[in-house]
Amino acid sequence: MPLNLPVRTRLTAVYVLTAAVLTAIGIVLFAATVDLGLDHRLDGQLRSRAVRLARVVSRDGPAAVHAMTPAHANLLIQLIDPSGKAAAGSPDLGGVTLLDAGQVKSARRGGGYRTVGNGPDYRLYATPAETAAGIWTVVVATPLDLQNDLTRRVTWWLSGAAAVTVLAGGWGAWLLAGAALRPVEQLRREVSGISETDPSTPVRVPGTGDEVAALAETMNALLARISAGLARQRQFVADASHEVRTPLTNLRTTLELAGAPGRTLPELREAVRHSEQETIRLGRLVDDLLVLAADDDQVPVDRMPGQPVLPLLHAAVTAARPVAAGKKVGLRVVADGSLAAPLHPGRIRQVLDNLVANALRHAPPGSEVVLSATADGDGLLIEVADEGPGFADGFAEHAFERFRRADTARSRTGGGSGLGLAVVRAVARAHGGEAAAANRPSGGALVGIRIPLG
Repeated sequence: MPLNLPVRTRLTAVYVLTAAVLTAIGIVLFAATVDLGLDHRLDGQLRSRAVRLARVVSRDGPAAVHAMTPAHANLLIQLIDPSGKAAAGSPDLGGVTLLDAGQVKSARRGGGYRTVGNGPDYRLYATPAETAAGIWTVVVATPLDLQNDLTRRVTWWLSGAAAVTVLAGGWGAWLLAGAALRPVEQLRREVSGISETDPSTPVRVPGTGDEVAALAETMNALLARISAGLARQRQFVADASHEVRTPLTNLRTTLELAGAPGRTLPELREAVRHSEQETIRLGRLVDDLLVLAADDDQVPVDRMPGQPVLPLLHAAVTAARPVAAGKKVGLRVVADGSLAAPLHPGRIRQVLDNLVANALRHAPPGSEVVLSATADGDGLLIEVADEGPGFADGFAEHAFERFRRADTARSRTGGGSGLGLAVVRAVARAHGGEAAAANRPSGGALVGIRIPLG
């Protein structure tokens, strides 16, 4: 059956085909049962008549049989002499010998039923009768034309009735399939009418509580997830555009001022230095966005086995030392020099830079920021602790969300882009691990990642 046919048509066709096959099997079995029942009834009459006649032949001779032949209009009698020739019989047989030589020999060894004939068919019972002149064979037969005609008529009537029943059932199946699929078609029309830019409109859930209702509920859940994803995407694009616009605006303003007439050499050098800083800031922002895009696609990083961890911590401290010195904040590394793990050095360095930058942003003067790396069971734990005010109540669980800031009133320049910790979690997930943030009991924040060693 072609698979491109509508479901309603396929269901109806399957029903009609199945019903037709089962009905045909039923008709065949019924006709066979009727035949067997009629044969059983006839066999009883044939055997009873043949046994009585054989007794008469054995006692009184074959000549005594002719007087009994008209006893039953539907039963025909034939006597076969010891030589195998038909010696006497009912006139309706027209001189036809019902048994051939082989069948006669078989009948003389014991009585039995047979169906014979080529044209007019007969059901018969043949049994031996011993006389002084030899063994005669008594055959009692009945024509099967009436029985065959009855079976044929019953079969035709049943076939006609079955055809009407199957067609009526097929029409009913067509209507029933249409009624069953009507909610699915309605659901399809509602889904096709949903705007691709605003999939938040739910479809109607029928109150039937069946599979269609479950499909509608699943569809609504899918639409809700799609809508939420689009909302996050729009917000991400809007926030990213704002973040990119700020350094671009600063860079354009600086270059415009640098190109103004009468600028001195120190002023041009300052403009170049400022432009370099904005370019670096813009490059970091683009790198962060690429990492987050890879996280959305769940792209794993290529982990290099046996990478030493301590050099990465020292490199991050070295890069952050000028900023730390300007804020009068100390930096300290706590890690075993032999500690190594399968990781991507560039991505882990990006994590460390973001964690240290986040800690220095909130660390008060005279405090200390500690970078640590330890083996934690079957994982590597990298943490950065500061002595700042810590996270506000309820914020730690949202700290790794994109463009999430503890203080939304702070400027983006002072508060960062809001992507640093989101990148930390994305890199941790790309390594098969996870990120965590909490407040230290002694004060300050503790942020880190845990990645598997295997």
